[in-house]
Amino acid sequence: MMKRNNHVARRTFVQTGLLLPAAGLTSAGAATQTSSEIYAKLGVRTFINAVGTLTTLSGTLMAPEVVQAMEQASRSFVVIHELQDKVGKRLAELTGAQAAFVTAGASAALCLASCAVTAGKDRGKMTQLPDLTGMKSEFVIQKAHRNAYDHAFRMVGGKLVDVETADQVRGAINEKTAALVMVLSHNSTGHKVELDQMIEIGHKAGVPIILDAAAEVPPPENLGKFAKMGADLVAFSGGKNLRGPQCSGILLGRRDLVEAAYANSSPNNYFARIAKVGKEEIVGLLAAVELCLKKDHEAQRREWTAMLDRAAARLKGVPTVHTEFIPNLDYSHSPRLSVQWDEAKLGVTLAEMVQRLRDGQPSIEASDMTRFRPSWKGVGIFPYNMKPGEEIVVADRLKQILIHKA
Repeated sequence: MMKRNNHVARRTFVQTGLLLPAAGLTSAGAATQTSSEIYAKLGVRTFINAVGTLTTLSGTLMAPEVVQAMEQASRSFVVIHELQDKVGKRLAELTGAQAAFVTAGASAALCLASCAVTAGKDRGKMTQLPDLTGMKSEFVIQKAHRNAYDHAFRMVGGKLVDVETADQVRGAINEKTAALVMVLSHNSTGHKVELDQMIEIGHKAGVPIILDAAAEVPPPENLGKFAKMGADLVAFSGGKNLRGPQCSGILLGRRDLVEAAYANSSPNNYFARIAKVGKEEIVGLLAAVELCLKKDHEAQRREWTAMLDRAAARLKGVPTVHTEFIPNLDYSHSPRLSVQWDEAKLGVTLAEMVQRLRDGQPSIEASDMTRFRPSWKGVGIFPYNMKPGEEIVVADRLKQILIHKA
């Protein structure tokens, strides 16, 4: 660890990796004890997270280096425009995009992307949002990609035009079209037009592509891949497997559109002022990106698989229990284990199991895989938000409930 330097220049944050130590974080154990005490005083439940990086379950656990960078950033005042400019240039350098900046999450990035392709940097139009009178207002999106998050486009006043085929995409483009929208997610399967074809269609028509890639890291190459393919504005979440601040994200892509998006963002007093991002999140997000690009993700994946193998081994011999790995539809999600049993013979339903895991000590959050997309069977155990050893706790609790039915 480097010694603390209270006189580090602001530029050092973006040039040397931001990995500075924080007072009081002497060990992972000490940090965990402190967090438990904080939540205990508030009467808030903590739990083993065998589900994943859901926002409702508080996202991810940041790497110590990210926490340290944020703590160091919190000690001084900076001009946010200057910090965003310097960090944005560093993010562009790391990803190969023309430009980038830090947002208050992926949804905020998509909202700002929508501002960029409608109002642009026209102050009159920016002030007019979300009234799109006189502006381009339609966003062409495949039906398979409609989801609960598309309010990021609708809140700006945009109309989503549903299509299914490439010909329908072409036919939907007109003088009102602000952008083509693409969503990459295991929740958005079954689409008929791939990203490269959407880019080809959009660019031929002179229409930009907005890509929601919130959870598409790892692999780290995705941070630069989509912009290099030609996606004009790409949104990533900082609070998923990027392991950055939960209330952070990235918008990167074509320089003129990124600049237009930033013009609409906080701390400017326009439509998206509400989506404020602080100096700590800006610095923490950059630290997370730098760490992500250095990490051995293949080794991490092997460890996740080993964790699930250990969990499965603990459940061997339990009557009627069967474990299997659930196929992934994309690389960006970790290996996942399904635990199944004969509910009638053991007297424990899937819904009861999920609730008993939640109600126990320590509390455990696991997934009913019949409600997952795509649907599967049994209880799902996802390792990428579990700490080493917690897979044993989860497996032993499952075993206890199934054997004792209580």
